[in-house]
Amino acid sequence: MNHLEYLAVIAFVSLCAFGVNLGFRLRILRRWRELFLTQLSIVVIYLTWDTWAIAHKNWFFDTHQIINVDVLPKVPLEELLFFIVVPLTVILSYQALLKLTGWQQDGESQ
Repeated sequence: MNHLEYLAVIAFVSLCAFGVNLGFRLRILRRWRELFLTQLSIVVIYLTWDTWAIAHKNWFFDTHQIINVDVLPKVPLEELLFFIVVPLTVILSYQALLKLTGWQQDGESQ
């Protein structure tokens, strides 16, 4: 069961993000282009860094805590999911705070 630990954390964070999106009715997908470009840039930057760090033996993954499916050489699927889910959760948290405080962004009401 240890090999599912990283996935379990990602699933929990995903569930929280889904809850925030529904609870605050954020409708994050209405700005899907900006979301996609943001997510893409994060994934490219951090997967590049991971690949470099792994190649230079500065970073590694415990094979007992992952499912051992690589998206890049020695970069597990869980890492890709992490770089998608965690930034999305940050974006949703920021949008929720904007909505809670009543602040406006780009002239539109939240």
